[in-house]
Amino acid sequence: MTTGIFGGSFNPLHFGHISLAESAIKAGLVDEVMLMVSPQNPLKAANGLAPETQRLEMAEKALEDYARKSGNPEVAQRITASDFEFSLERPTYTWKTICCLRERFPQKNFAIIIGADNWEIIHRWRNWEDILRTVPIIVYPREGSSVEPLPGFPPPSILQAPLFPFSSTDIRRAIAEEKSDDFLATMVPDAIIARCREIYDGR
Repeated sequence: MTTGIFGGSFNPLHFGHISLAESAIKAGLVDEVMLMVSPQNPLKAANGLAPETQRLEMAEKALEDYARKSGNPEVAQRITASDFEFSLERPTYTWKTICCLRERFPQKNFAIIIGADNWEIIHRWRNWEDILRTVPIIVYPREGSSVEPLPGFPPPSILQAPLFPFSSTDIRRAIAEEKSDDFLATMVPDAIIARCREIYDGR
């Protein structure tokens, strides 16, 4: 059993995140995906970041709604949102998370799913050499980013997945601009639109 760890702020979770997780499972790179909701990415500013409990709540609700409506519920149900990092010392770092996961779940194998933009700055991650020597890395392309193997380390697996032309920032901007529910429904599951408006209106 290989669990893909897909970490992020998920501020909020959107269809692009879900599609990437599904693609990793369908490609046979992992058996399941754990969306690791990060309390705070050490390499990102906290501006506009909703509390982690709210982001987790929306992610769980979005995944439940998506699995219920998905044409492939068997795969969709293998994607879960996790609060595992909430109990770790902050700021949270991927290497510490992986060590704690392996200790908690010794029967599981883990892989890390990241975007090509993060792959390009992997050398800025704490204990990045330990990560690359210990955990398989799955990289999905991002426009304008490249995926070059690093000398002396195992090459990453490349995940071919659809690229979505929006981000969580775009969703928050659309809410600030009072875009319609129909517009937001192209980016996030219907079940969390009202909650997104409540959380991000004016943030």
